[in-house]
Amino acid sequence: MKKIVLFLLLFSSILVAQDRKIKAGDAIEIVVYGHQELSRVVSVSSQGTIDFPFFQGLPVDGLTLERLREIIVAQLKRYLEEYPVVTVSFASNNMISVNVMGMVGNPGIVQIPLQSTLQGALAMAGGVVPGARMDKVRLMRSIDNVINTNHYNLEQFLIEGDLSQNPVLKEGDVILVIGNTVLGSVKVLGEVRAPGVFESFVNATVFDMILQAGGTTDDADMSRVQYITPARKRSFELKLDLEKYVRTTDYSQLPMVKAGDIIFVPKKKRWWSTARDLLRDVSTVVMLIYYFQWVQDRAK
Repeated sequence: MKKIVLFLLLFSSILVAQDRKIKAGDAIEIVVYGHQELSRVVSVSSQGTIDFPFFQGLPVDGLTLERLREIIVAQLKRYLEEYPVVTVSFASNNMISVNVMGMVGNPGIVQIPLQSTLQGALAMAGGVVPGARMDKVRLMRSIDNVINTNHYNLEQFLIEGDLSQNPVLKEGDVILVIGNTVLGSVKVLGEVRAPGVFESFVNATVFDMILQAGGTTDDADMSRVQYITPARKRSFELKLDLEKYVRTTDYSQLPMVKAGDIIFVPKKKRWWSTARDLLRDVSTVVMLIYYFQWVQDRAK
């Protein structure tokens, strides 16, 4: 049965090996039988190249599908124990999925046409929101299971037309638009491991910002976290019991932070500290009683 399947796969690859030549903008579906991790849809770049495991920037412009299949088989034979059975065809789906996060109108997975650029993906995600850093958009791409991160200046692209700052995207790319350090920052102070100013993101909660600050120290009193926000019509302070949220793991009721907010995590009150304060108060009362008694004695 397995031999029949292999024969059918090989035969189907021959049928699709039509005279049409590969060109820039094509979507090519490559299936490696028994190796789901290698099977994928790749797009031909404007330079006429594709990226595929064990290949980076492989020139394919002008090749037939059959010739491309032979090249892939020859390369995979060097790495796979069994003979690689490969089919290559023009993909009917000309869309790819990318993940857009951060300061955009509708963060999440978006479907964009092949050969779409960074600017196009941001537009599909609802565009950037006020306070977004257009000069430092982060693009993360997995190459051979290694995440590569690059920064692009879309302001430079829009002003100067620098195409190098508006790259063509690939399936699975992740885009992160951070906020302006002044307009989108939140201060996290007190008993956290790395207190300071942190960039908030869309729908970030008080708990999210505490995690960005490295989490709480052992001395933190999570039941008395103070959340101070000047972002409303008037500044006010809200005391939160984060221990309750940690116990129930229900963070839906936590307030979402705004630019300029301040989060303060206080220190736990130790019993000896309470005892010390009590002794100080008692001694103060004793001294007052002694003082009044001394004044009365002097008046006699």
